Amino acid sequence: MKHSVAQNFYRLGLWYGSYRLIIASSLLLIFVLTFIPAQSSYIHTQLYFSTLAGYCGVSLFQLLTLKFFSQFLKQQTLLFCLVDILCFSSLTFALGGPNLHVGILFVITIFIANLLLEHKSALTLTLMSVIIVVYIQFFGSWFDFANLNNISNSLLLAFLFFAVYGTAQFAVQRFKVLEKLTAHQYLELMQLQDLNRAILEQISMGYLVVDEDLNIILSNPASHQLLGMPASSLFRTVSLQELQKDFYHYLDTHQPSHGERFIFDTVQSKFSIHVQIQKLDVPQQTLTLLIMQDAQKLNQHVQQLKLAALGQLSASIAHEIRNPLASIVQANELYLDAPQEEQQMLNQMISKQSHRIDNIIQSTLNMAHSKATAPTDIALYHFLPQLIEENFKSQQSHIHIKIHQPLRIAFDESQLRQVLINLIQNALQHNHPTAKFIELYAYAQEDDAYIDVIDFGNGVQKENIKDLFSPFFTTEINGTGLGLYLSHSFCEANQAKLNYIKLKSGTCFRIECMRIQDNK
Repeated sequence: MKHSVAQNFYRLGLWYGSYRLIIASSLLLIFVLTFIPAQSSYIHTQLYFSTLAGYCGVSLFQLLTLKFFSQFLKQQTLLFCLVDILCFSSLTFALGGPNLHVGILFVITIFIANLLLEHKSALTLTLMSVIIVVYIQFFGSWFDFANLNNISNSLLLAFLFFAVYGTAQFAVQRFKVLEKLTAHQYLELMQLQDLNRAILEQISMGYLVVDEDLNIILSNPASHQLLGMPASSLFRTVSLQELQKDFYHYLDTHQPSHGERFIFDTVQSKFSIHVQIQKLDVPQQTLTLLIMQDAQKLNQHVQQLKLAALGQLSASIAHEIRNPLASIVQANELYLDAPQEEQQMLNQMISKQSHRIDNIIQSTLNMAHSKATAPTDIALYHFLPQLIEENFKSQQSHIHIKIHQPLRIAFDESQLRQVLINLIQNALQHNHPTAKFIELYAYAQEDDAYIDVIDFGNGVQKENIKDLFSPFFTTEINGTGLGLYLSHSFCEANQAKLNYIKLKSGTCFRIECMRIQDNK
């Protein structure tokens, strides 16, 4: 960063040195081409010419010195400005007083001195310029009292110098603030870049970013290992064709779209690679991110997850069946020696527990045989009243539907129907005896649609909230504990959410999903 600042300062110095040489040469050329002795307005012609000639020579010498001996940039820049002020002072004296053209050159020098030099040096040069333009007029008045009439011009020019000094200092302070901010942002950017590189180097998934011409913009070691590419090409732009011809030809021929997944095999690598495509829209170009994994390891991980889920489900089923089965065994042992009245009660117990086991098995089978999700456009304004009419006809008076505006969502209709039936049945069952109804409330906020099923019962116990959507969790004796679990799973399959909302007096289960916007 410091090297970059020094380079910028050096370039500014060269530009300023070139500008001085051009100004000095131009003024000398104009003087030579336009000078007519009989019509001359110069008070000291010889001094004017000598100053310009000397100014040209010194400017050329200083520019060459800066070009080939740049060790002392600050000192040379200070000398540049000092020579300018002395030469412009001499020109002002030769012209007999302040002149607009020379005054502008003074102003430019003061402004540049404030930009390139330290505050004290810039202030010293400004004061020197003010003193010179004011006292040159007094010095000239010793020879010609008529010059005293132009003293106001000198004072005006001196005031202009101070104004330029103040403006330049304000600009310099702003530049310094921006420079610090830029340096801070640059440091943060470099740290973030190093962090990203470290992350890319550590993760086992392969990441490869290519442009429209299939040149590698970014890659990590895992991607090179999976594709069998040399590690020496990491973190540099190179053609994919040069490193992996098979993969290049595949992408060039098939041109996979956003979100596409495929398995890629190549003789250059021992891995079978699972590739996922992500399109990245950046300014002025479209990049493609290829996320790669070892297909064999990925399959192993999926199988492990399936086995873990199967183990959890099996344990839950065994636990749920064990309780009613124990009741059946106990009732069967007591049956033979029990009186007739008790035998009838034991028969009812065996029948009830058998029915409970059948419900658990049937619910598990229904969960296992769930069809693939097929979202459709559902108009809630018509769907919800129809759902209540068909499934809760005898309890319609206890269900209040509120739909603030016509809403349409994308959801599998049969799955949404099952979710709402489960939630409404739970709400009716747990509603407070004194409450006359439950609420079914549909509304929208920006791009999201919400369906709230609200009852006014005692709510869910705090210790049970974390297990609400776990399979086979229930607080009811006859419940299977799969209703909320299936409802939660159906919502996730439709890219929606099912949440429990604690109310002051009651319970709310909220379905949150994407709203289909009407075309206007």
